[in-house]
Amino acid sequence: MSLLQTIRTGKTQGPPRLLVYGTEGIGKAQPVDTQILTPSGFVPMGNIRVGDEVIGSNGYSCHVIGVYPQGEKEVYKVTFRDGSSTRCCNEHLWFTQTRAERDNGMTGAVRSLADIRKNLRYGTHFNHQVPRVAPVHFTTHHESLPLNPWLLGMYLGDGHCSGNVVLTNSETDLREKIKKTIPENDACSESDPACLGEGLRIRRDRKNNEISDTKTALESMGLVDCHAEEKFIPTHYLHASVEDRLELLRGLLDSDGFVTNPGAIEYGTVSPQLAKDIVFLIRSLGGSACTTEKMPTYTYRGEKRQGQKAYRIFASFPTEIVPVSSAKHLEKWHSAEWVIRHTIRSIEPDGVAICQCIRVDAPDSLYVTDDFLVTHNSTFGASAPKPIFLPTEDGLDNIDCASFPLCRTFTEVMNCLETLLNEPHDYRTVVVDTLDWLERLIWDHTCAQYRVENIEKVDGGYGKGYTIVLTHWRKFIDVLRSLREQRGMIIILLAHAQVKQHVDPETTAFDQFLPKLHKYANALVVEWCDAILMATREYGAAKGEKSGGQRILRCETAPIAALAAILFALEP
Repeated sequence: MSLLQTIRTGKTQGPPRLLVYGTEGIGKAQPVDTQILTPSGFVPMGNIRVGDEVIGSNGYSCHVIGVYPQGEKEVYKVTFRDGSSTRCCNEHLWFTQTRAERDNGMTGAVRSLADIRKNLRYGTHFNHQVPRVAPVHFTTHHESLPLNPWLLGMYLGDGHCSGNVVLTNSETDLREKIKKTIPENDACSESDPACLGEGLRIRRDRKNNEISDTKTALESMGLVDCHAEEKFIPTHYLHASVEDRLELLRGLLDSDGFVTNPGAIEYGTVSPQLAKDIVFLIRSLGGSACTTEKMPTYTYRGEKRQGQKAYRIFASFPTEIVPVSSAKHLEKWHSAEWVIRHTIRSIEPDGVAICQCIRVDAPDSLYVTDDFLVTHNSTFGASAPKPIFLPTEDGLDNIDCASFPLCRTFTEVMNCLETLLNEPHDYRTVVVDTLDWLERLIWDHTCAQYRVENIEKVDGGYGKGYTIVLTHWRKFIDVLRSLREQRGMIIILLAHAQVKQHVDPETTAFDQFLPKLHKYANALVVEWCDAILMATREYGAAKGEKSGGQRILRCETAPIAALAAILFALEP
């Protein structure tokens, strides 16, 4: 084959090679009074510590591996379609799917609140949809619940207690289910001849003047003497297992709920606390719930009167959740005919607050905040396609996505890269965190080879060590090149920044931020990368941003800026 036949024309750009460096603290945050969901319930953000467990988007617990106080920041209230809301700063990250991404079958991307604010709407549609949390798995502290959860739901909807517990319902299948779920020592009978076929009275199986086990259980939870407007769901039922919470919800909806559309229900109550508890219950199971209030009126003997305030709860559920069990409701229940998306409806300034951000070890970097909202804690590297981190530094900068164990030697770093090159996997991006700590490992490796204590003494000193270590840097880059060319992987190299004074005889000297590497190693890495980006903030007092402005990636030097602009459409 002639060499002329091997000539390629047109664009042949491969996976990008990026070096990103910056100062610490380029982060995102929520106010310290924001509620974070843990396996035992919601706790304030300010109480979260490293090692604590929080709930991830999959409904299971993950660990907090970093807590970063952010000081005072401007915050915004983010409100969603069902009325759920939370507060966060302008730099806080969310995983959203835009209208265009939905139309084109794309999964979505990680975006800052500042970016979301720019295109909150897409024409007449709300643009950004966030995922819902999967059914939450709480850590229950009760060996067993005092009363069958479905039966408790029936009591909260159709029950009252005047001497004995009475459940008023005329549906045959529900009456039979009540008889099967009451405690073993209890029995059912018609409550009164006047309501024959409707009311069931729960009493002791044997007439011995003892109260029923059902009533005893209700008394232990403080529900016996509650009027309709005082009913509530006990906390240990709200934090029970997924199966028990679903049965509780079925009892509530079987008794006093309605199937309004396929995949959607409505429930009414005059108890404000019960309404809040049901919304909590529905959202904890992955559903969407919103509440409306109405002050009803009625006419009594020709006089118009005002009734008790009524609360109507409207809810929808993912296809795998069936929140009803009665024959009447199941006949109407079908999978939803359309998708009700969890879209962001408004973002409003909400003052200034002391904030904090956390980092979790969930694979998708998501955790759950106020009203069961799923939010993000990721970094630049973790927002890349299917990333795998190669950590070289320890401490608070733990990894918040898939990661190799901490590399303590240069040999371990190379072994990790060789594994990615030679073994099957589905990772698309390798993130080295960080290059300046990798440089220390390379120096230690070189010093061990020459049996000296520090890099200055390698090969007799006189700075020769800084040149010799370039051999190891080239080996490192060669493996990265193979990963890019043979496995099609994106390469992201992270580094801290250092300040160096730039001296020019024709202009005034000025400070310049550069990657925290020796100049020889820095030149080698910069030459190999496609773009060198500095993570910083867009400061500007005129904008009135007390938080320091939005996060940006800045191209610093003219040659690099020109190259980045050509390859990635970035502005210098």
